Amino acid sequence: MSPLVLVAAVVAALALGTLVAVVPRALLRRAQDRLAQRLLAETGASFKLLTRAELGAGGAYRRLPGVLGLTADALVFHGVFGEIETLPTSRLARIVTGTRLASGRQLIGREVLRLTRTGGGELEFVLTRASASAWRSHLGLWAVEERRAAMDVVTPGKQ
Repeated sequence: MSPLVLVAAVVAALALGTLVAVVPRALLRRAQDRLAQRLLAETGASFKLLTRAELGAGGAYRRLPGVLGLTADALVFHGVFGEIETLPTSRLARIVTGTRLASGRQLIGREVLRLTRTGGGELEFVLTRASASAWRSHLGLWAVEERRAAMDVVTPGKQ
């Protein structure tokens, strides 16, 4: 086999590997963007925050692509393939962000938003770092408002 053919084969293999790694992710991003545009057109400006997200579907590598939105009273995930998951903010017990999934898998270049329901059960969303920062900010502001509302409640008989 001549060196020129060998080099051509290696270059072709690298090009094919790059396509296999990049094209599906790009197509999913486009689908998530189209879904977000459709949701914004249908609901108007009811979202306080709407970002691309992937819902952890069990296992270290299974995730459902979609968009995660924060409305006035709930967190709503709309999947690209039609899945819908709603978590009312009144049932939100704990919010955790980080780079490690509950399964123990370490994420590189992404972060996880883990939400615990009051009755138990968790939802995990994989986000870009910028989206995770926005979610920390918005959920932090929400938590402050919840505490402020709880402090404003007057209970008779307390001094």
